[in-house]
Amino acid sequence: MIATAPQPVVLRSSDLSIRTATESLEISQLRAVLDEQHYLKAGRPAGHVLWQGAWEHDPESGIDRLVAVFCWAGAAKRLKDRDEWIGWDAVTCANRLKLIVQLRRFVVIDEHRRPNLASQCLGLALRELPAESQRVHGFRPLLAESFHDPAVHQGTLYKVTNWTPLGLTKGFRRHRADFYQDLESPKQLWVRPLQKNARSLLSLPGQLPDEHQKGIAEATCGARSALPNPTLRSLRDALRQVEDPRNPKSRRHPISAMLTMICYGLLCGAADVKAIWKKCGPFNQQQRAAVGLTRRCKKSGMLLMPGYDAFNDLVNAVDPVSLAAALNRWLIANSDLLPKTLALDGKDLGGKGTLGAIITLCHHRTGAPLAMATYSGAKDDCELPVGQALLEQAAEVLPHAVVTTDALHSQKKRH
Repeated sequence: MIATAPQPVVLRSSDLSIRTATESLEISQLRAVLDEQHYLKAGRPAGHVLWQGAWEHDPESGIDRLVAVFCWAGAAKRLKDRDEWIGWDAVTCANRLKLIVQLRRFVVIDEHRRPNLASQCLGLALRELPAESQRVHGFRPLLAESFHDPAVHQGTLYKVTNWTPLGLTKGFRRHRADFYQDLESPKQLWVRPLQKNARSLLSLPGQLPDEHQKGIAEATCGARSALPNPTLRSLRDALRQVEDPRNPKSRRHPISAMLTMICYGLLCGAADVKAIWKKCGPFNQQQRAAVGLTRRCKKSGMLLMPGYDAFNDLVNAVDPVSLAAALNRWLIANSDLLPKTLALDGKDLGGKGTLGAIITLCHHRTGAPLAMATYSGAKDDCELPVGQALLEQAAEVLPHAVVTTDALHSQKKRH
């Protein structure tokens, strides 16, 4: 049996307390219990893992003894019933998946089993889980998920601790050789919100409270669209003429909307399909409507973003010649509306700087200047402060522009 490990009590109900293990020795001890007493053993948890033990004070000996072990880990990437229950699309799921934590293993040590002990331990662990996750990992999760095998037990524990059943999985699991095995053993999926508004926070667009921010992938905080909505609608209209290569039964999203997002990603510098998908992921509801998306979540009514596979399949199937022709015609007709690429650079006028210098803001493609200023090269009249002032003066030509400069201009403070 594991030796007593005196630690600060995190949460206590009667004689039970929940403690989070952070040292490697403590975690090894908890893993050993699972390997010995859980029918699936400890396994290899992935993601943001949290190990907890339920300890009970023994009044006779005056020491605390371990009675149960929990292992929390990262959520499953795709669960149809869970994702439909939340009401999010594939992009939002990818960005906010870390806000779901999975109860991967839970076992009550055999010699300490008694009625209601399991539910008491799990109830305490769930109440402490958000705060402990924030302390250890830096963010509070919003939802817990778990599974039970109907062939092994009935899932009564989840019922009495207020979990919601969401149906059976398909009975597949990932194999190390990168394919899925059909085990013909579907599991019952359960979910439990960790706060009252968890479901709406996971699905609705917009900024989440600070305590959840570190659990959100960078893509959800993406920059504003490089093209305004009228320009997106114009691009969509130009791409309607491209023939749809998809099977009529698999056309969940309009071809013009899909191609608009693909072209948008390419115009923003995306190098592959995954980058295109991430560029379009932060689109808000107005932008999704502008590109022509029509499919909505049945529960929230929000426009859904196509998944990565939908983009990938279309890129591999569409006629590149037809797409390029339609896009080029649109580029020629709308060149003035597209994001500009500008350069800001300073040059000596000669005489090793004795004649002064000039800094110019110009077009990358043509070299045509948009604004210029001179400077002497003195401490308070050099390229950095003069360049900053020049950009302020040229503010009206900077919307939707990408400006490149020397590394000198990466400094935050003026000389």
